[in-house]
Amino acid sequence: MNETNSVTSTNAVGNIVDSIKDSDSLFEGLLTYLTNLEPIDHITFTINLLILIFGKQIITHLSVQTVGAAPFQLRLLRILNAVLFFAYFCAVAFQFQLGSSISHTGLLVLLTYLIWQFTHSLILKKYGRKREVEGSSIYVESYTSNNLKLIALLLLGITTGLIFLNIWKLESWLQTTSFLGALAVLIFTTKDYWLKDFISGIILISNGNIERGDVIRIPDENILAIVLETRTTLTLLRDVTRNHNITIPNSMLLNKQVEILTTDARKGIYDYVEFNIGYETHPDAAMAYLLDVWKSACKITAGINSEREGIIKLIDNGDHAVTWRLLYNLKAEHEIINARNAVKLAAFELQDEHGVKLPTPLTHAFPGGPAVVSKPPAS
Repeated sequence: MNETNSVTSTNAVGNIVDSIKDSDSLFEGLLTYLTNLEPIDHITFTINLLILIFGKQIITHLSVQTVGAAPFQLRLLRILNAVLFFAYFCAVAFQFQLGSSISHTGLLVLLTYLIWQFTHSLILKKYGRKREVEGSSIYVESYTSNNLKLIALLLLGITTGLIFLNIWKLESWLQTTSFLGALAVLIFTTKDYWLKDFISGIILISNGNIERGDVIRIPDENILAIVLETRTTLTLLRDVTRNHNITIPNSMLLNKQVEILTTDARKGIYDYVEFNIGYETHPDAAMAYLLDVWKSACKITAGINSEREGIIKLIDNGDHAVTWRLLYNLKAEHEIINARNAVKLAAFELQDEHGVKLPTPLTHAFPGGPAVVSKPPAS
């Protein structure tokens, strides 16, 4: 009965080419064709057209301001809109037998995406927290918002799935053990590729230790980055050293040592640069030199907090030099690279003034003789 209605509805619409041929003009043929469309077709066409025209405004109002997220959301909406509109137009205009199902599915996908954007935005604005990231004010997840987001995503996914099955008359699939068995086999055979990262993502979101906007360092991977978003199996980062976005599996954030540099906004965050200074330099002279380096770096960049004096520590007595650490406070986490560069530049410029040599000589010990300092060969 449902299949008969679908075919009858599609035939009643008529082929757009036939409508134009039977009319005196192109405009009259298109008008006749559009007049004979079903109400659901008018709704689908109107929604697609509105999204095509006002897509940017829709994303701006529905999405929460985040770092680098809005352009991706807009591109995804444009792609969905274009693909689904083209599929809908071809199905309805050229009398595909499944045209009604295709148009309904396209409308379902678009509405589901928009509803999720609205729900996500509402939850974050209501239960999330505001913070400054890269000079912009954004919303970040809280424990409550994460739990509500997971619940909303689960409910929306179940609802969308049931409507999809109803559109394509596949309700009987839910009653067959073969479908559920095939689904179970698919999940089991692919679990090694996504299950570990999926569970890690849930743990990260639930713990709330790493949040959007945090600056993290992963020493084993040589990564220093800002957390942009934690997704189902991946975390999106912005590498502050190379200034581009990278993705890492969520399991890496649980299995690797991760240093979270972001702290309370009132205290700022601390970073450091280490220097190897020869034993011939007296400790008092080395500390005076590094203090002047900090003062000079504060003048080079405004990213270093000049109100909190730099902290100087002796870290290690090495074979050929003493390792000193200059610890300084930053006003904003996204200034970390500029601050490092400023400290290194100041150290280079002041070494002659203080009589400090940063290069560490390579020594070779010979049996029965003194240590010899190797010199670079003459050019």
